[in-house]
Amino acid sequence: MVARLSFTSSIPREQLFEELSKEFAKIGWEPRVHGGVLVLEDGKSYNKYLVALLVLLGLLLILIFFIGLLLWILAAAYYAGAEKRKILVTHAGINLYEAACSDNAGRTALLNILRRLAETHAVEQRVQPIKLIEPTPEEAYEKLLEAYRTLYSTLAPKRLEHDIEKLVKTGLSREEAIKKLCEKMKIEMY
Repeated sequence: MVARLSFTSSIPREQLFEELSKEFAKIGWEPRVHGGVLVLEDGKSYNKYLVALLVLLGLLLILIFFIGLLLWILAAAYYAGAEKRKILVTHAGINLYEAACSDNAGRTALLNILRRLAETHAVEQRVQPIKLIEPTPEEAYEKLLEAYRTLYSTLAPKRLEHDIEKLVKTGLSREEAIKKLCEKMKIEMY
């Protein structure tokens, strides 16, 4: 799963990349700039509870030697095959940056650090130096459709349109209806 977000910054690119690198290094990430793209990597993206469960089950089932051994091998294979968490930050235009996060943990870390940097620089410059860009109605619709597909499978497009039309009949515009459904479904827009 790749989480994408856009933000603007009046902080010069080199300074922004340097500050993001410092902040992410403080929490154990490995920053590097490669071809004008800031790449931030963390340890492997795995579920530590799943690995612990497999190891514990393996210990419990050691009496049934082969099943326990198989679970240990499965835990080791899962951990070895897990990819590193990554965040890519690219300069997309004047004061505009695009970030792609490989998972929600990276996305959450990036949002927290951006908020902290915004507070720091807002005090210094008395302007809003970092601002998240709200997705377009089309992007919000795609996120909604993805959420509806998990609930309604092949009926998702029809059900989504039905729910949008129901809200439009109450006097909302189509865009407002989409935003309202995103809020109702608790879909994060950033």
